[in-house]
Amino acid sequence: MRRSDVKGKLMLECFSWTAASVVMFAAGIQVAFLSPLTVLAAPVPFLLFTCRAGIKASMPGALAGTFFVFFTMGEVSAFMYLCEFALLGLLAGFIMLRVKSGADYFLAAVAASVAVKLFLIGAFSYAAGFNPFMITPEAAESFISSVSGTLSHGGVSVSPESVKGYALNMVNTVSLLMPSMIILFAACDTAAGYLAARLYAKRDGSFSVPELPPFANWRFPKNIFWALLAALILDMASKAMPDDPLYKMLSMNMMEVLRGVFLIEGLSLAWYFMTAYRVNRAVRCLAVCFGLFFAPVSYVLSMVGVFDIWYDLRKRIKLRGK
Repeated sequence: MRRSDVKGKLMLECFSWTAASVVMFAAGIQVAFLSPLTVLAAPVPFLLFTCRAGIKASMPGALAGTFFVFFTMGEVSAFMYLCEFALLGLLAGFIMLRVKSGADYFLAAVAASVAVKLFLIGAFSYAAGFNPFMITPEAAESFISSVSGTLSHGGVSVSPESVKGYALNMVNTVSLLMPSMIILFAACDTAAGYLAARLYAKRDGSFSVPELPPFANWRFPKNIFWALLAALILDMASKAMPDDPLYKMLSMNMMEVLRGVFLIEGLSLAWYFMTAYRVNRAVRCLAVCFGLFFAPVSYVLSMVGVFDIWYDLRKRIKLRGK
């Protein structure tokens, strides 16, 4: 194939991935229920193209997409697109090409995602004088009022004082948990990008993805209990010094991140036993989704994860026929 043909093919592919990224961004802006999905998959188009063609080939597409969003949706949307879709995708692809193991990729990609999100929030906060990603008391009160209105139609009455109390509690909780929310969102979009890259690489074969061990064998080190101990000490300090919100914020955020870690450990253990007993893969995936999104089950799995890290239940529980 001639050099001009290769260059033309690369430009066409760059245009295709950029168009896909812009369409995803526009869909997330215009269609409310698609926003969570587009946020999770935000880095995927430029991640995949960077893995295929390199970061230098991807940068013109990222700039072109940013300029297109700027002229069609305004500077605020363009800045959001540049950070969450273009820059994050380029960084994730660059990291994937550089690292050797899946664990190293996750650590570096989550750190990059957190840095981009902090930069985005900091820039908006500096320009607007407030954090536009925080829930305002008015928005929280409006949301809870709509929920209480739905409940009242069902015969459950909620007083206006209760609505205001719930709204203030929601605002305070979200404000305190913002750091852990950023970390968990970063972990989620990193996982979505990694899964998309693995599926695409299997079909395309033009690049390799750093390998992770099988999910059934995932285990976190016991050193994590030092973080749990620190969180518990900070929690006691927050109760001893209720006037200082720093201790409460630190303990709550550490506990939320650790709860996510323990949940993954519990899900890994459940996957191990379901695999050992040859449970259908589709059933296993449904069970994992159920464990992730159904609060009582996720709480139980988090507790199981704590015990598994300490005792290694895979070795202690004997399987039938093994």
